[in-house]
Amino acid sequence: MEFQTRGYFSTSMNVIAATANVSKRTLYNHFDSKEALFDAIIEELTQKAELLPECSFDPTRDLREQLVELAEAEVQFMTSASVVALARAGISRVLAEPEVGKKIDHRRFHKRVKSWLDDALAAGFLNHTSTEFAAKQFVGMLMTFAFWPMIVNGESPPSKKKRADVIESTVEMFLCCYREPE
Repeated sequence: MEFQTRGYFSTSMNVIAATANVSKRTLYNHFDSKEALFDAIIEELTQKAELLPECSFDPTRDLREQLVELAEAEVQFMTSASVVALARAGISRVLAEPEVGKKIDHRRFHKRVKSWLDDALAAGFLNHTSTEFAAKQFVGMLMTFAFWPMIVNGESPPSKKKRADVIESTVEMFLCCYREPE
């Protein structure tokens, strides 16, 4: 995708049409502007996040084990090539046009984690907190060490060891703050 290789501002509909091997007219029949095409790509990414398999809380299973599984799924998604490429392309646009960033419903990216936390809280395994805030915090800790180094520093995806370390540390910190004392 041209947005991924050239960035948002350096890409034109002409280049996109040529790369896709379609006429400009065909491209404009589907998307009335570069902005509309980019918005459709962001929407597709958001839908991919929402289509990740459900991670249901199970009160009969170990809390830490379930959080590790949830974190592994989140890290797998956020470090996937398509997510990283779209993020790199999109950041320049969001930085230059903050109103674009405001249109993105970030809650959709944390929906799975929040749902899991809602169930764990209702079952009495977590202390009373805002699960919206806790979900952002959980995903944010993972992103800080697994996602952002790839985006900002151009690093490769984290190794298995680094992923495991990031996940273990995140889960440990999260449980220290939010686990209901037994």
